[in-house]
Amino acid sequence: MTHDTSTTNSDLGYSGPELMLQIFSLRLSSFSASYSCPISVYGVFAVRDVLEPLRNHVFNRSRDDPVTVDQDPFTLPLCSPCRGMYIPYDQVLLEVDLWIKKEGDGSADQKLLSKYLELDVRTEGDGFIYGCIPGDTVSLEIDCAYLTKSVEAVIEVSAEVSRPCHVRFVAFSSGYDNEIVLFNGKFTGEKVFKHVVAVKAERELKVQLEVEESVFQWTFQGGNAGPLSSPDDSTLKYGQFDVGVCFYPSTG
Repeated sequence: MTHDTSTTNSDLGYSGPELMLQIFSLRLSSFSASYSCPISVYGVFAVRDVLEPLRNHVFNRSRDDPVTVDQDPFTLPLCSPCRGMYIPYDQVLLEVDLWIKKEGDGSADQKLLSKYLELDVRTEGDGFIYGCIPGDTVSLEIDCAYLTKSVEAVIEVSAEVSRPCHVRFVAFSSGYDNEIVLFNGKFTGEKVFKHVVAVKAERELKVQLEVEESVFQWTFQGGNAGPLSSPDDSTLKYGQFDVGVCFYPSTG
């Protein structure tokens, strides 16, 4: 199925908690001496699982919207997968296809890293993987976890600020200490986005807002309507921030 570059169906899932994959970061490192930063990188990093072996993107940038890599190592800005990533039968396929954008119509673009990697997870417990996909001119470091008895959490954020400010949203759960970056950037006006993460069933999920020198936090748990805790009105100093989470399947 690797010849099919279609995106997997976002509505697919399981009726109960399952073994799931959560990717925390992808980092380019060990660039060849032939490359000098900055360079413009585009392409995909996708997961193909047995639920439907089509692409579930974790990094997805078109040639018209490349990432400027200005240092070695460099952490790629991740996008939300369209659904949870499942490993019910121990194996999942990782796909990476990254290119360097050059001037012109694309014919001079250079392949940076293009590989498939089969991740074989045989476990009865949770675990973390700090792996590396080596290439001829660069390596891709992967920080991820496999989590037993987990569900999808769809985080929905609506933010509105009246002046330009740098905003950072991250999520983390009592199932792991690593943070998942949901958004990290500067904007004015309204910003609305969703992000799908894996959460241990019945564990808490925290969504943290970092704006200027302040930190605010929402806490959610499957089976509960609304947040267990949320910030007070002090967030209004910076703007309007609304955070909600839906768990699939429901753990209540």
